[in-house]
Amino acid sequence: MLRNEVFDVVDFASFQRFWQRFEHFLEDRMVQGHLNILEGHGLIPSDFADENGRLSYWAGDQQYQIDYHEIVREWIVTIQ
Repeated sequence: MLRNEVFDVVDFASFQRFWQRFEHFLEDRMVQGHLNILEGHGLIPSDFADENGRLSYWAGDQQYQIDYHEIVREWIVTIQ
């Protein structure tokens, strides 16, 4: 399930696999989920890219970066 997959994020390719699964769950409305990062920035992140070995993304008009190993701590998925 997604909770386990977020622990497998180590690079951009593994993040993309995780994010596609997360979006799929949301589209199917099979689960309600959120990422803690959404509460901090108020918007769903988008336009993901790898920048110097870090995940780069946009939330609104602001760009953010995070190390892949920090995603599991910062972007915990809650499934109800």
